[in-house]
Amino acid sequence: MKKLFILIPLFLLAILVLTGCKTSPKHPGITTEDLRTHADSIALDATDTRDLHHALAVIDSLENKGELSKIRTIFFRTIAYNVHGEYRASMDLYYQLADIDVNSLDDQADYECYFYSYKDYLRLLCEMKRYDEALREAYAVDKKMKSVGDESFTLHHDIAEIIGECQLYLGQTDEAARNFQKSLKGVHDKLNVSQKPLDFRECQHTMKSVAMAYINAGAYRQALPWIERQDSLYTIASNRSNRDTVYIDEMKADISYCKALYEHARGGLRAAEIAYRDYLSTYTSKNLENIINSTEYLMLTRRYNEAADNYMMLQRFMQESGYEVDLENIGRYLLPKYRANVLAGRKDSALSVASQIAEAYDSALIRQKASDARLMAAVHDTEGKERLIAEQKTQLSQQQLVGTAVVLVLLVFIFVEYTLRRRKAYMKLNEVNRQLSEEVRGSLNVISGFSQVLSNPNPDLDWDDLRAISKQIQENCDRIGHTIDKTLDPKASEKSKETTVKH
Repeated sequence: MKKLFILIPLFLLAILVLTGCKTSPKHPGITTEDLRTHADSIALDATDTRDLHHALAVIDSLENKGELSKIRTIFFRTIAYNVHGEYRASMDLYYQLADIDVNSLDDQADYECYFYSYKDYLRLLCEMKRYDEALREAYAVDKKMKSVGDESFTLHHDIAEIIGECQLYLGQTDEAARNFQKSLKGVHDKLNVSQKPLDFRECQHTMKSVAMAYINAGAYRQALPWIERQDSLYTIASNRSNRDTVYIDEMKADISYCKALYEHARGGLRAAEIAYRDYLSTYTSKNLENIINSTEYLMLTRRYNEAADNYMMLQRFMQESGYEVDLENIGRYLLPKYRANVLAGRKDSALSVASQIAEAYDSALIRQKASDARLMAAVHDTEGKERLIAEQKTQLSQQQLVGTAVVLVLLVFIFVEYTLRRRKAYMKLNEVNRQLSEEVRGSLNVISGFSQVLSNPNPDLDWDDLRAISKQIQENCDRIGHTIDKTLDPKASEKSKETTVKH
């Protein structure tokens, strides 16, 4: 069932490019060129053949001809890799998403490819239990998409569910519950806009993911409402005139298997077995991948022989799916197969699986190291760019700090200089005032003294004394007038002095 949801974005893109969804909310009026629509059709057909090498060759050819944009190329290539279980090859491409400028996306189909590629990237990180990284990537792309006016990324029901799932496994239960409610709102919003069979299928799968997250976390009480919501959605979808029998069958299989795990986890063994039989009654359960995946329930219920029987089809499943025997698939499929055969008492089969693991291990380890080296190179390249930006920001901040410090020093210097000059001017003015005051006071004292002498009714003075007193009074009056002129107009005072000297 996982493959179906790898192909859902591909189906949605096909609708966009083949039914004429032409305009982009980010770039109103921009249309998808006919050439690109034709290229998308070719890439879709190539991917649908399930032939990985053929699909990749077609996509590369279209890219080299300039008929596929970078984001479309990433989208189609990751779909091809994911369908065949080559998730590490997808990771190489997903790391390139960080280098894509959202403003450079040409049309709505490019934008959808960007959105769904990031969604599949986050889901893959979550399945690889890299929850911290998934959260960082989710918030980073959310910020990028908000910069071009899209507020819906973390509110999309699948994205909100993935974020909540990561938070739940990281112990952030309250934050997870809030994001699961965002996911539920996203489901309602989606169904209010469109109620096509695929819409019901997608929304039910989102609800199943929440329920399974709670079951795996041992929070069974919180899982129950999400199982019940799936039931309600299934009933509505089943009763619609435009129902799709394939999707209805897949929904029933999902819900029944989810119920089986839930009931077994809470000790309802009879209810769990009834739910599991309901699951087995669906056509979906006969799918090779689901036969292999259903061994989880068989192992939980200690039906080791049935699990070992199912695993007998593992080689066929991996060949048809194009899965390589890498370390991830050794851990996901071969080790559980070995354990099932051991517990079933099938020693020869267990030994055969062990030999297969031993033979594949060296080459799988080499491939993973090479893949990890490519991934680390991509990570370091991204981190290097981020580090360069951070260093540039730091340098800019330092330059701003230095500039601010220089301005502050200059302001302090100017303030000190201004204060000193004012102080110096004030002291000079005080000195001048003191001198003027002494000059005026001295002259006034002389005039006052002679005035007292002259005011005596019987002064004992002759004519020469009177003339000398008169001269002293006149000179001191002139001195007071000169002092006043010098105070009011120093320049005029200098001119007056020069005139007096000449005369």
